Amino acid sequence: MNVAYSAELEPDPIEIDPRPCTVCGLKIDRHEMVDDGEGPEFFCLSPDELMLLELERRAELIRQVEIAEILARMDAIPEFVPDMAPPREPEPYRPAASTVSAFWCVVSLQNPERFKNWLADRPKDTPFLLQLLEGK
Repeated sequence: MNVAYSAELEPDPIEIDPRPCTVCGLKIDRHEMVDDGEGPEFFCLSPDELMLLELERRAELIRQVEIAEILARMDAIPEFVPDMAPPREPEPYRPAASTVSAFWCVVSLQNPERFKNWLADRPKDTPFLLQLLEGK
């Protein structure tokens, strides 16, 4: 087989891969081909060798990459925590000051039956109020 015949059998690189380059946006036929024996490698042309439309396409691709990077950074930031502080635990339940005052009035009466009935009417406040009594 001679060299002229083998060249006719090999397809043109643009026929193999007609997609545009992700770096410069040009098709493979506008790239510099280097073949070192392991197969051809294609490199983007320098900006000096590009035409105006190709330069504009390259600039547009660079803008798209920059916008994608900005959006990726925005996605990484939590939306609901503006100061990036860890969420706080809710404060434990505490009865109103008027309830605490009434509690001390009932305690001062020294009537155990009335004390039990008064606490039974306030089951949500009872643990806190009993802690107050134990601490006194």
